[in-house]
Amino acid sequence: MIKINLPHVYYLLNKHMNKLLVSLLLAGLVASAQADAGLEGSTDDVTVESVFASIGDILVVRPFGAAVTLADFGIYGVASPFAAMADATDEVYDTLVVKPGEYTFCRDLGDFSK
Repeated sequence: MIKINLPHVYYLLNKHMNKLLVSLLLAGLVASAQADAGLEGSTDDVTVESVFASIGDILVVRPFGAAVTLADFGIYGVASPFAAMADATDEVYDTLVVKPGEYTFCRDLGDFSK
């Protein structure tokens, strides 16, 4: 009869599963960057720089942009009574909420030109 040390097996699975999940995540990011570049209808080849720009966009810029959009929405809640006195609520909303939201959620992946 073979005796298996289950805690050791679980440790090895967890150790290698984390590496596998990170590898699959990075492979998915690269694949999504290539798919996004192909959706534009351009005949340009996907470059290494565009893939790294897309990965940086997904991992750093978009989460930061989402946090800024959420914080700006809170600031808008505080500033809206003062903007209402100046009859400028639409301009303040566009500046604090719409523009950061569009930059975060509506721009193409890896495109920092806006």
